[in-house]
Amino acid sequence: VAFHVRGLFALNELAYDALQRPEAIELFYDRDERIIGFRASTRDAPDSYAVRHHTKHSYQVEGRSFIKFYGIPEEAAGWRYAAEMIDDILAVNLKQ
Repeated sequence: VAFHVRGLFALNELAYDALQRPEAIELFYDRDERIIGFRASTRDAPDSYAVRHHTKHSYQVEGRSFIKFYGIPEEAAGWRYAAEMIDDILAVNLKQ
C-alpha cells in the first residue's frame, strides 16, 4: 500500500484482491500503534471512501480528510508499506 504525499492511498492488485475488490473502503487508525486499517465497504456507508480504478493494476482511495482528522504525521506520507490481513481488515503499520 502506498501513502502518497497528496493524501491518496494506492492499493496494488494483491491488496485490492485481499479486500475482495470493494467499491468503497472504511479507514481506521490506531494512534498508539500507528496502524491504518482498510476494510471493504459500500458507497452508501456513512464513513466510506470510494475506490477509484487508477491504472490497470492500481486502485486509489482519497484520504486527505481522514489523515487530517487523525493528525497522521506528514512524514508517514511518500512511502510504500507492507500490509497484512487481520480478520477482515488490511492493516498497514506506519512504523515499518
